[in-house]
Amino acid sequence: MRIGFYAAALGAFEQEKRLDVISNNLANAATPGYKRDSVHFKDFMFQSTYPRLDQGNIAQTGNPLDIALSGDGYLRVQSDDGTLYTRAGNLKLNRENVLVTQEGWPVLGKGGPITLENAEFRVEKSGQVFDGDTEVDTLDIVRFTPDAQLEKARSGYLKPAQSTVAPLPAEDCSVEQGALEEPNFDIVQEMTQMIETTRIFEAYQKTLRMHEEQDAKITTKLGNP
Repeated sequence: MRIGFYAAALGAFEQEKRLDVISNNLANAATPGYKRDSVHFKDFMFQSTYPRLDQGNIAQTGNPLDIALSGDGYLRVQSDDGTLYTRAGNLKLNRENVLVTQEGWPVLGKGGPITLENAEFRVEKSGQVFDGDTEVDTLDIVRFTPDAQLEKARSGYLKPAQSTVAPLPAEDCSVEQGALEEPNFDIVQEMTQMIETTRIFEAYQKTLRMHEEQDAKITTKLGNP
Protein backbone atom coordinates (compact mmCIF):
# COMPACT_ATOMS: atom_id res chain seq x y z
CA MET A 1 0.00 0.00 0.00
CA ARG A 2 1.20 3.49 -0.75
CA ILE A 3 1.28 6.53 1.49
CA GLY A 4 -1.41 8.23 -0.61
CA PHE A 5 -3.86 5.44 0.17
CA TYR A 6 -3.35 5.78 3.92
CA ALA A 7 -3.60 9.58 3.73
CA ALA A 8 -6.91 9.33 1.87
CA ALA A 9 -8.22 6.76 4.34
CA LEU A 10 -7.35 8.93 7.34
CA GLY A 11 -8.80 12.00 5.63
CA ALA A 12 -12.06 10.15 4.99
CA PHE A 13 -12.17 9.09 8.65
CA GLU A 14 -11.73 12.69 9.78
CA GLN A 15 -14.53 13.97 7.55
CA GLU A 16 -16.80 11.12 8.61
CA LYS A 17 -16.34 12.14 12.24
CA ARG A 18 -17.12 15.74 11.35
CA LEU A 19 -20.31 14.59 9.62
CA ASP A 20 -21.37 12.69 12.76
CA VAL A 21 -20.90 15.80 14.90
CA ILE A 22 -22.71 18.11 12.44
CA SER A 23 -25.58 15.62 12.11
CA ASN A 24 -25.97 15.51 15.88
CA ASN A 25 -26.02 19.31 16.03
CA LEU A 26 -28.77 19.47 13.40
CA ALA A 27 -30.74 16.78 15.22
CA ASN A 28 -30.82 19.12 18.23
CA ALA A 29 -31.87 22.23 16.29
CA ALA A 30 -35.07 22.42 18.38
CA THR A 31 -33.52 21.47 21.73
CA PRO A 32 -33.65 24.39 24.22
CA GLY A 33 -30.27 25.47 25.54
CA TYR A 34 -28.37 23.05 23.29
CA LYS A 35 -24.67 23.84 22.86
CA ARG A 36 -23.13 23.18 19.46
CA ASP A 37 -20.42 20.53 19.34
CA SER A 38 -17.19 20.99 17.42
CA VAL A 39 -14.49 18.44 16.71
CA HIS A 40 -10.75 19.06 16.96
CA PHE A 41 -8.11 16.78 15.46
CA LYS A 42 -4.74 16.91 17.17
CA ASP A 43 -3.53 14.77 14.29
CA PHE A 44 -5.13 12.22 11.97
CA MET A 45 -5.55 9.66 14.74
CA PHE A 46 -6.46 11.66 17.84
CA GLN A 47 -9.58 13.81 17.98
CA SER A 48 -11.74 15.39 20.65
CA THR A 49 -15.29 16.71 20.62
CA TYR A 50 -16.11 19.74 22.72
CA PRO A 51 -19.15 22.03 23.17
CA ARG A 52 -19.17 25.69 22.15
CA LEU A 53 -20.62 27.51 25.17
CA ASP A 54 -21.64 30.87 23.72
CA GLN A 55 -25.22 31.92 24.37
CA GLY A 56 -28.08 31.27 21.96
CA ASN A 57 -30.94 33.62 21.16
CA ILE A 58 -33.81 34.02 23.63
CA ALA A 59 -37.27 33.11 22.30
CA GLN A 60 -40.54 33.97 24.03
CA THR A 61 -42.86 31.01 24.67
CA GLY A 62 -45.46 32.34 27.12
CA ASN A 63 -45.21 29.12 29.14
CA PRO A 64 -44.71 30.06 32.82
CA LEU A 65 -42.64 26.91 33.40
CA ASP A 66 -40.12 27.92 30.71
CA ILE A 67 -37.12 29.94 31.85
CA ALA A 68 -34.15 31.34 29.95
CA LEU A 69 -30.80 32.35 31.41
CA SER A 70 -29.07 35.47 30.14
CA GLY A 71 -25.40 35.70 30.96
CA ASP A 72 -22.80 33.29 32.22
CA GLY A 73 -24.69 30.70 34.27
CA TYR A 74 -26.12 27.19 34.44
CA LEU A 75 -28.94 25.49 36.29
CA ARG A 76 -27.81 22.78 38.70
CA VAL A 77 -29.69 19.52 38.18
CA GLN A 78 -29.79 16.45 40.40
CA SER A 79 -29.54 13.63 37.85
CA ASP A 80 -29.27 9.89 38.28
CA ASP A 81 -25.52 10.30 37.65
CA GLY A 82 -24.98 13.10 40.14
CA THR A 83 -25.05 16.86 39.67
CA LEU A 84 -25.16 18.05 36.06
CA TYR A 85 -25.50 21.52 34.52
CA THR A 86 -27.76 22.86 31.80
CA ARG A 87 -29.13 25.95 30.07
CA ALA A 88 -32.29 24.11 29.02
CA GLY A 89 -35.12 25.79 30.91
CA ASN A 90 -38.13 23.86 29.59
CA LEU A 91 -39.13 22.72 33.08
CA LYS A 92 -42.20 20.98 34.49
CA LEU A 93 -43.71 19.88 37.80
CA ASN A 94 -43.83 16.18 38.69
CA ARG A 95 -46.60 14.49 40.65
CA GLU A 96 -45.14 15.78 43.93
CA ASN A 97 -45.02 19.35 42.50
CA VAL A 98 -41.23 19.25 42.45
CA LEU A 99 -39.66 21.46 39.76
CA VAL A 100 -37.90 19.07 37.36
CA THR A 101 -36.38 18.87 33.89
CA GLN A 102 -37.96 17.01 30.99
CA GLU A 103 -36.01 13.93 32.15
CA GLY A 104 -37.66 14.19 35.57
CA TRP A 105 -34.49 15.36 37.33
CA PRO A 106 -34.96 17.95 40.12
CA VAL A 107 -33.73 21.47 39.45
CA LEU A 108 -31.77 22.57 42.49
CA GLY A 109 -32.32 25.70 44.53
CA LYS A 110 -30.08 27.00 47.27
CA GLY A 111 -31.92 24.64 49.64
CA GLY A 112 -32.05 21.63 47.32
CA PRO A 113 -34.97 20.41 45.15
CA ILE A 114 -37.76 22.98 44.82
CA THR A 115 -41.29 21.96 45.83
CA LEU A 116 -44.35 24.11 45.16
CA GLU A 117 -47.34 23.31 47.37
CA ASN A 118 -49.79 25.30 45.25
CA ALA A 119 -48.06 24.62 41.92
CA GLU A 120 -48.03 28.35 41.12
CA PHE A 121 -44.52 28.80 39.80
CA ARG A 122 -43.10 32.29 39.52
CA VAL A 123 -39.48 33.32 39.26
CA GLU A 124 -37.79 36.70 39.46
CA LYS A 125 -34.86 37.82 37.29
CA SER A 126 -32.60 37.27 40.30
CA GLY A 127 -33.66 33.60 40.46
CA GLN A 128 -35.98 33.88 43.46
CA VAL A 129 -38.72 31.26 43.16
CA PHE A 130 -42.25 31.94 44.38
CA ASP A 131 -45.22 29.65 44.87
CA GLY A 132 -47.89 32.23 44.22
CA ASP A 133 -46.93 35.05 46.61
CA THR A 134 -44.79 32.85 48.85
CA GLU A 135 -41.04 32.77 48.31
CA VAL A 136 -39.85 29.16 48.53
CA ASP A 137 -36.22 29.22 47.35
CA THR A 138 -33.71 30.72 44.92
CA LEU A 139 -32.43 28.89 41.85
CA ASP A 140 -28.86 27.75 42.43
CA ILE A 141 -27.40 29.24 39.25
CA VAL A 142 -23.66 28.69 38.93
CA ARG A 143 -20.80 29.53 36.59
CA PHE A 144 -17.36 28.14 35.78
CA THR A 145 -14.06 29.91 35.35
CA PRO A 146 -12.98 30.53 31.72
CA ASP A 147 -10.24 27.89 31.94
CA ALA A 148 -12.62 25.18 33.17
CA GLN A 149 -13.38 22.61 30.49
CA LEU A 150 -16.95 21.35 30.26
CA GLU A 151 -18.00 18.21 28.41
CA LYS A 152 -21.29 16.67 27.36
CA ALA A 153 -22.94 14.14 29.66
CA ARG A 154 -26.28 12.36 29.33
CA SER A 155 -28.98 14.01 27.22
CA GLY A 156 -26.69 16.92 26.32
CA TYR A 157 -26.21 18.08 29.91
CA LEU A 158 -22.81 19.44 30.88
CA LYS A 159 -20.27 18.51 33.52
CA PRO A 160 -16.68 19.51 34.29
CA ALA A 161 -14.14 17.44 32.38
CA GLN A 162 -12.12 17.24 35.61
CA SER A 163 -13.82 16.16 38.82
CA THR A 164 -11.76 18.64 40.85
CA VAL A 165 -13.39 21.65 39.13
CA ALA A 166 -16.04 23.27 41.35
CA PRO A 167 -18.68 25.76 40.17
CA LEU A 168 -18.94 29.30 41.47
CA PRO A 169 -22.06 31.42 42.12
CA ALA A 170 -23.20 33.14 38.92
CA GLU A 171 -23.04 36.88 39.50
CA ASP A 172 -24.02 38.30 36.12
CA CYS A 173 -26.88 36.03 35.12
CA SER A 174 -30.57 36.87 34.99
CA VAL A 175 -33.65 34.68 34.60
CA GLU A 176 -36.46 35.37 32.16
CA GLN A 177 -39.73 33.51 32.72
CA GLY A 178 -41.86 32.44 29.77
CA ALA A 179 -38.88 32.15 27.44
CA LEU A 180 -36.28 29.63 26.32
CA GLU A 181 -32.72 29.85 25.04
CA GLU A 182 -32.41 28.49 21.52
CA PRO A 183 -29.48 26.34 20.31
CA ASN A 184 -26.36 28.45 19.78
CA PHE A 185 -25.87 27.80 16.07
CA ASP A 186 -27.37 28.84 12.76
CA ILE A 187 -29.11 25.95 10.99
CA VAL A 188 -28.27 27.25 7.51
CA GLN A 189 -24.57 27.58 8.32
CA GLU A 190 -24.53 24.12 9.88
CA MET A 191 -26.19 22.61 6.80
CA THR A 192 -23.69 24.42 4.58
CA GLN A 193 -20.85 22.88 6.57
CA MET A 194 -22.48 19.46 6.18
CA ILE A 195 -22.62 19.84 2.39
CA GLU A 196 -18.99 20.96 2.23
CA THR A 197 -17.85 18.14 4.52
CA THR A 198 -19.82 15.60 2.49
CA ARG A 199 -18.12 16.74 -0.71
CA ILE A 200 -14.68 16.44 0.87
CA PHE A 201 -15.56 12.99 2.22
CA GLU A 202 -16.70 11.87 -1.24
CA ALA A 203 -13.48 13.21 -2.77
CA TYR A 204 -11.42 11.10 -0.35
CA GLN A 205 -13.55 8.06 -1.19
CA LYS A 206 -12.92 8.66 -4.89
CA THR A 207 -9.18 8.84 -4.19
CA LEU A 208 -9.36 5.55 -2.28
CA ARG A 209 -11.11 3.83 -5.18
CA MET A 210 -8.49 5.18 -7.58
CA HIS A 211 -5.66 3.74 -5.45
CA GLU A 212 -7.46 0.41 -5.20
CA GLU A 213 -7.86 0.26 -8.97
CA GLN A 214 -4.19 1.11 -9.50
CA ASP A 215 -3.10 -1.54 -7.00
CA ALA A 216 -5.33 -4.09 -8.74
CA LYS A 217 -3.73 -3.27 -12.10
CA ILE A 218 -0.21 -3.57 -10.62
CA THR A 219 -1.08 -6.91 -9.04
CA THR A 220 -2.49 -8.17 -12.35
CA LYS A 221 0.64 -7.14 -14.26
CA LEU A 222 2.93 -8.77 -11.70
CA GLY A 223 0.89 -11.97 -11.94
CA ASN A 224 1.16 -12.01 -15.73
CA PRO A 225 4.78 -11.39 -16.71
